[in-house]
Amino acid sequence: KQQMPSLDKSIKDNNSINDSITAGSTKSDIQAKDEDSITVDEEQAISINEKEEPYTVLSKSKMIQLLIITSMTGMLSPLTGSIYFPSVNQIEADLGITTEQVNLTITVYMVLQATSPTFWGTLADNWGRRPVLLLTMVIYCGACIGLALSPNYAALMVFRMIQAFGSSSVIAISAGILSDIVQSKKRGSFYGFYSLGQSLGPVLGPVIGGIISEKLGWRWIFWILLILGCTIFICVGLFVPETLRSLVGNGSGYANPTPTQWLARRRGLVDEDQIAAKKAASNPRPKMNFLAPFTYFAEPDVFLILWLNGLVFTVFYCFMTSTTKQYSIHYPYLSELEIGICFLSMGVGTISGSFLKGRLLDYDYRSVSKKFKRDYPDKPDSEFPIFVARLRSLWINLILMEVATLIYGWMFIINAPLPVALVLQFLFAISASGIMTSSQTLLVDLFPGKGASITASNNLMRCLLGAMATAYIGPGIAGVGMGWMFTILGLILVANNVCLFILIKRGPQWRMNRIQRQNGSLAKSRSLFRCI
Repeated sequence: KQQMPSLDKSIKDNNSINDSITAGSTKSDIQAKDEDSITVDEEQAISINEKEEPYTVLSKSKMIQLLIITSMTGMLSPLTGSIYFPSVNQIEADLGITTEQVNLTITVYMVLQATSPTFWGTLADNWGRRPVLLLTMVIYCGACIGLALSPNYAALMVFRMIQAFGSSSVIAISAGILSDIVQSKKRGSFYGFYSLGQSLGPVLGPVIGGIISEKLGWRWIFWILLILGCTIFICVGLFVPETLRSLVGNGSGYANPTPTQWLARRRGLVDEDQIAAKKAASNPRPKMNFLAPFTYFAEPDVFLILWLNGLVFTVFYCFMTSTTKQYSIHYPYLSELEIGICFLSMGVGTISGSFLKGRLLDYDYRSVSKKFKRDYPDKPDSEFPIFVARLRSLWINLILMEVATLIYGWMFIINAPLPVALVLQFLFAISASGIMTSSQTLLVDLFPGKGASITASNNLMRCLLGAMATAYIGPGIAGVGMGWMFTILGLILVANNVCLFILIKRGPQWRMNRIQRQNGSLAKSRSLFRCI
């Protein structure tokens, strides 16, 4: 039986990291580095070496406020995508178009949802989180008005593309905000709650969309989304300060101010000398590189995390997109509204999984950190085994998810009662959401300060694979049947377990190579396949 590598093994793999980061480093050395080279270890080193300053000056209540706003904002893009599904028939009849034409608008939305964050994430890591998020909300709200008033198919397609371009940024930028204000030891719980939004969006969208289209008509879907978009714009405009650390440091700097911050400075309530000092000491802005989110795919550890997480998201979408049709066939007594309510089983599972996994991630981090400090008191924080801390409990989620997937399809073949299918959906969702939370947290740990860009890469992989799932799950079920289709998906997930073995075994060395390369020790990055 193959065993997970121990903490000692991970420490051994990391033994030379300290030479490439901390030897001879001072506070000024760290601040002078390009933001792209900041690692989770340097983040910890900064907090230790700068004991006179906290990691963030934001109060706990303010951080919770930002967490709620970012979670709500992160839900916007997936909610906008799935809320559209129940109104397809109405749109066809109203605009005189075919099902294929409506489905094309869905496909185009998902493609832009995957690719646009690579543009917005780069801007957010350079200009700041706040102005980019406000700009995208303006674009989104304008597109909602155009969609609600669309007179023909051409207008529907164009405004749907603009809507996707505006809404797709919110996941990456919101994740970037949290990476700016939350240290690694607390990120588990924060990202667990934050991921609720983006996980609940695809689940709640069909329920909300079905109710609105049935009671008010399909155009009202976009009027409701306009109200939601304006609400988010107001919340961000009034309550979300700039958090990008290269601009405001730990939040004590001054950039892209909220109305309250602007008024305080106008009234002379802000220490101008302190602002000037913070500005002089802040990290220089990195050069803007719109290809940066794509470069992460060349890092073998990052690619494996993205692939593992992307396949889980793909199967999640297979559950989602097949539910309406399969439930209407196998449980014909359900109305459209009742089928929509059935999506809540995955919603409850998503909420539970994200919350529980967030708490478990924080516990694992504290546990591994305690053992690390006890067994290796002379080791620097730069050798902390972050892969073990984030991945050691992921096996529970993987096994539960795979069992639920393998069984799920056959329940329709044997005409199992509806509660059985709902329970399996719940078990899949509670385990899958935990995996996605762990993956997102680890990615931000590996690239602190680049939360928007790395999340854009994550979103790119997830949405492209999700678009493929949406396109092929229907023909797949028609070809091999519900039972075999989900058996195939389950076996793919089982094969995907190898990513976790490789990450825990080789991840520390790949991370060390990246740090050495960023410090000039390595000339070029090795290719993914040579590393594996």
